[in-house]
Amino acid sequence: MRVINAFEWTHVPHGDDNAMVRGCIVRCPCGSAESVRANTLQGTGGNDDEREFEIISRKLVKGGWRIGRKRRDHRCPKCVALLDAANSKVMPMSQTTPPPAAPIKIAADNIRQITREDRRIIFEKLNEVYVSDKVGYAGNWTDDKLAQDLGVPRAWVRLIRDENFGDEAGNEDLRKMLIEARTAVERVRAIECEMRSLLSLADKLEKGIAEATRVMK
Repeated sequence: MRVINAFEWTHVPHGDDNAMVRGCIVRCPCGSAESVRANTLQGTGGNDDEREFEIISRKLVKGGWRIGRKRRDHRCPKCVALLDAANSKVMPMSQTTPPPAAPIKIAADNIRQITREDRRIIFEKLNEVYVSDKVGYAGNWTDDKLAQDLGVPRAWVRLIRDENFGDEAGNEDLRKMLIEARTAVERVRAIECEMRSLLSLADKLEKGIAEATRVMK
């Protein structure tokens, strides 16, 4: 397919007198369209079609368009912004998963200082604010906050939590991030489905235009 066939050629008004000059129309599957003036480059040497395609594309890209090599691949500024926003919301799960906690190292004298009563108090508090090993702490609770609340060393909290409950990670903030990521993925899938329908319609229209042009010649 010649690159110059990526546009729909027509005549567009130009200048103060709105004189009709050679131009083209670019259409987005969503229905948006824009026309631009296009001076002919035929006879200037080299690959005229490719040069004209680049010149027209630069004009449209400055206006926010995303230009493809086929008519159905063009995207208007609104669709470009929507797709970029949806893509920016979707992050690899490796970015949302916190790194594994460092191995616990507790000095022998600290271990000796943890009494049975200390363990009981810490355990009861963890049982109150720790949801599960998959979810982690409830709300904004952390090892640090729990240690400060009880007035005990953080290392003690980590020790009891690791022995009886699970990892510290998996708090409310992480759950919100996961929900946002799932919502963004659903939006992208919905857009993709709609785009397929619009691209199918664009293919039919393009074939119809080609057939009409052939008959009119």
